[in-house]
Order: sequence, then C-alpha cells, then structure tokens
Amino acid sequence: MVSAVSSQAATLNPLAYTALDGDVSSKQPASNATPNDSDRGPATQVSLSQDALDRLTAVFKQGPNAAQQAVDAWSQAGRDRFAADIQAVHRRGELAKINSQLTLLDLQDARQATNKAGLRALQEGYDKMLNSPISPEVTLNAADAAKALQMLKDAGRTLPPLGPNVTYGFVKDGIQYNFRGDGTVTTRKEGIATSVEDQQKSLASTRSMMDFISSDIRDNSAARANLIAQRDVLMGQ
Repeated sequence: MVSAVSSQAATLNPLAYTALDGDVSSKQPASNATPNDSDRGPATQVSLSQDALDRLTAVFKQGPNAAQQAVDAWSQAGRDRFAADIQAVHRRGELAKINSQLTLLDLQDARQATNKAGLRALQEGYDKMLNSPISPEVTLNAADAAKALQMLKDAGRTLPPLGPNVTYGFVKDGIQYNFRGDGTVTTRKEGIATSVEDQQKSLASTRSMMDFISSDIRDNSAARANLIAQRDVLMGQ
C-alpha cells in the first residue's frame, strides 16, 4: 500500500517519493533536464523535480549499498501499488457477484407471493373436486346451444375455428360451457368431476401442479443475510 512507504524509504529513494508525492510540481520535468534518445519513444517517462534529482544524486554518492536500497524501496513501492490495484479489482468483482445474487433472490422472493397464491387456489380446487359428488356432463339441444353461443358473444368473446378434437370452454355462473369441434355444446359444473375417471385424472393433474409449485417455494432469508454480511465486509475494506 502507499502508506507502507516510510519516510526513511522516501529519503533513500527519491523516485519512490516522487511517484507517491501529491505535489504537482514534483511531476513536472526538471527545468535543466535535456532529453536524449532514451527519453523518446513508447516507453513510459518518469519526470523528477530538481529536488528529487538532488536527493537521487546524494543517494548515489553514498555508495552502491545506499543506491541499491533506494532501488529496492522503489521496486517495493511499485509492487505494493500493483498488489493494491489487484485487490481493488478483486473486491469490485466480488461485490458485483454478490449484488447479482441478491438481485436473483429479489426475483425469487417476488415470485413467492404468486406461487403461494396459486398453491392456495389449486388446493381449493383439489378439495372441491375430491369432496363434491359426481355430476355428469350434459349435452345441450340446438336451442340451448344457440343461447350458450350468444352468452359467449355477450361476454365479448368469439368462438374460434375448432378442429375435430378441439374443445373451447368458458365459465358463467359456475357452469362451464364446452364448445366442441363436432358442433356439440356440453355443460358441466365448474370444478366438479363428471365421472370417477374424470375425478381421478383431475386430482392427479392438480397434485402434480401443486408439487411443482411447492418445489419453487423457499425461504431465502438466511441466504440473503449471508450475502449482505459478505458485502458489508468487502465494503469495509
């Protein structure tokens, strides 16, 4: 980290001191610096103030050991800065992942209300189908079939073209009207089986739907608390 560079290292290493110094003037080229071929080209340039140059010269005058210490301190400062940058990138990546997981939990929680409402409705239908007496389907005569078609139109609906094995139904006042592809119209009490076989099929289908919805209902509170705790730790770094 930047704060890890001691004042002693900065004294020994004017390059490190200059790189970390917030003084704008320290980043300007020295007034007496003359560029040469090594100063040109795509390589990154390091500009030193006159004060930094003077301290650098003083370090090298102290001998090779002092010069090596200055180079080592400069290198360590660069490594510390690089490590800090990598850590910051990693932290941002982890925060993005956690926020994405929290968003997913939000979507799941929003779906829970719909799932629970659907499950209640299915349970009510299941109980009604199970406990109601069998009520056979009734085939309407031509006059009653015409009345049923008119009720459909009055409800703002249009009977679509029906294939031979297609049934179109709508419900009014607890009665389900079924328009079949062969032109016949039948009625049945809504949610009540027309035969024992119909009852068993309906109950099995409803149970399957209830099992599917139940598998999607979960408590995300513990997972959410864990993610928030992880996020708080990262944000505190």
